[in-house]
Amino acid sequence: MKLNFEEPKNRDQAIADFKGLLESAGWKRVEEIAYNNMEEIKNQILLGIGDEDLESIRRLRDRLRIYKDVIETPQNMIKALTPPDPPTHNEDDPFPFVKVEADPKK
Repeated sequence: MKLNFEEPKNRDQAIADFKGLLESAGWKRVEEIAYNNMEEIKNQILLGIGDEDLESIRRLRDRLRIYKDVIETPQNMIKALTPPDPPTHNEDDPFPFVKVEADPKK
């Protein structure tokens, strides 16, 4: 299945889906589990877990980043899919924004 967010209806539906996901009980449970796991990993990094070497600490840090990325994915997708606000006209701007229409003859 090819994702096409160029069409406004597809983009708007995806945004609504991600917002719905953020409000769902299942997502809240995923966040709760991820935050608890992140705390455990932070404690392992800070307090040590035995004979860890630099490589094992790097793996723990990678796991921490992955949890963070997963938790932030819905918000990041909403932000990426939300079109920017159109520029506003500032009365004091000596070079106001002028919309240029494409030449229909071309």
